[in-house]
Amino acid sequence: MKRTVRDGIQLNVERSGRGIPCVYLHGGPGYWSKSFQEIAGIILEEHLDMIYLDQRGCGRSDPDPEEHYSLKKLVDDLEDIRQQLHIDEWVLMGHSFGGILAVNYADQYPEYTKGVILFNATLNMKDSLEYQIQKGLRTLQLPSVEIPRDHIEELTALFNRTLEELRKRDLYDSFQFMNPDNKKIIDRIDQSLEMKSSFQQYVFSSEEYFKDFTPLTREIEKPVLVITGEHDHAIGPDHYRTFQFPHSQIMKINGAHHTYLENQRELEKGIENFVKTMM
Repeated sequence: MKRTVRDGIQLNVERSGRGIPCVYLHGGPGYWSKSFQEIAGIILEEHLDMIYLDQRGCGRSDPDPEEHYSLKKLVDDLEDIRQQLHIDEWVLMGHSFGGILAVNYADQYPEYTKGVILFNATLNMKDSLEYQIQKGLRTLQLPSVEIPRDHIEELTALFNRTLEELRKRDLYDSFQFMNPDNKKIIDRIDQSLEMKSSFQQYVFSSEEYFKDFTPLTREIEKPVLVITGEHDHAIGPDHYRTFQFPHSQIMKINGAHHTYLENQRELEKGIENFVKTMM
C-alpha cells in the first residue's frame, strides 16, 4: 500500500502481524524491505505488528525529484507514517544503515518510541567503511593503508575500489553471508528490485550521514535489543561495542550480516523475550 507523506512523496508501506507495532527500517543505503519481510516475517509477525517501509527513493517507494533525502526528511517520513497509522507507540527496528534512522527517530521522538531493535546496525559509517576496507585489503593480501576519514569523497572512493576488486575475485559475499546459499535466497527475492541510484549517491556524499551517532545511544532511555553477527564483516563484528544504551540487551548470533537468515529459532526466542520486557 502506498502512503503519501507531507511533501507528496508516496512511500510503500505493508503491515502484517500482531502485538506491539514495529516499523522495519532497511539498510543499503538504498535497499528495500521486501527480502526481510519474506524471510523474517514468518517469525516476527507472531510477536509484533510489523510495518515494512521502503524509504523514499528506495525499492517500491517513489524517488524524490528534488532529491530531498536528508536525515531530517527520512525521520519526518517515519513520523508521518506513524500518525497516518494512528499508532501511539512503536518499536523501531533497524538493519545495517537503518540503525541510523532508528536511533535518530528514538532520540527525537522518545514519547512515541516503545523500544529499539538493531540488526547488525552501524551507527558510524566511517568506522564500518574503514573496517570493510582494511578487512578487504587483508583478504586481497594487500598492505593496509591510511584511511582518509576526514574526506568523505576519498573514503567512499577507496571503499568502492576495494569492493570492486573483492567482487572481481568472488570474495565479497563472505563479508555478508556465512553460507553462500543464503545469498541465493535473497537474490531470488531481489530479482524484482529496481535499484534507484539517487538515494545511495546522496547518502554516500553527505557529511550528515557520516557523523558518529553513537553518542546518541547514551540519551535513549528506552529498552534496546542489539543483535549482532559474530562474523559480520560488512559492519564489523565488534561495532556494537561502541554503543552505550542505558538499557540494552546484546544478542550474538553465529552468523554474518544477515542474522535473520542464520539461526531463526534462536532469533525468535530472543525477540520473544525482548517483547515481553516491553509489555
